[in-house]
Amino acid sequence: MPRFVVEVAGPAGVGKSTVSRLLAERAQVVTTSIWGLPRPLYAASAVRALPAIGALIGAARWLPWEETEQLIRLDALDQFLRRVPEGDRSVVVLDEGPVFAFAWFRVLGHPCFRDGRRDTWWRGVLAHWAARLDVIVLLDGADPLLVDRLRSRDKDHPLKESSDKELHEFAAAYRSAYAWVIAGLTAGERAPKVISLESNGAPPEELADRVLAACQDTVHAD
Repeated sequence: MPRFVVEVAGPAGVGKSTVSRLLAERAQVVTTSIWGLPRPLYAASAVRALPAIGALIGAARWLPWEETEQLIRLDALDQFLRRVPEGDRSVVVLDEGPVFAFAWFRVLGHPCFRDGRRDTWWRGVLAHWAARLDVIVLLDGADPLLVDRLRSRDKDHPLKESSDKELHEFAAAYRSAYAWVIAGLTAGERAPKVISLESNGAPPEELADRVLAACQDTVHAD
């Protein structure tokens, strides 16, 4: 079975990290993300991303630092994936990969990522990553469940203490951003398969099984 790249995406609190962690325990699965890659990889990517950073500065008229870091992380992830050998651990599961990063640009990034100034960049990166991803698993759940999970988990989040209304609006913004990103990723001939799963009440182990089953179905269809 060749290397197969899957991203688990969805709004905060939906259980992406839990499902990804369970998948990492399965045979032939390795998990990664834009975070925590080897430092030398980020250093090399900072150089490789200079043209993209320069274009961002031109569009924004200044250096948006967080957006710049995301560009570097995306390049580092791309280089990491190129180095994953095809073999025993052949399914690569991304917890916060390009789908997450692109949605972040749409929700929290500089306005130039939303107002048309970066349309050429969007077309290029979406086409590039459409060819790198095989499956996108979009997890979602009811807003009250997401709010409860977000507030009760140990992992920190900048909106953890926000009101229910603010958290509902935040989830809605990300749902809209994910829809926009996925539409772009699936617009061309080489498009990843998209699987939507509801996490409401489903044990994480069941969701992990359904993700792997969807991957196997996609491989057999190819």
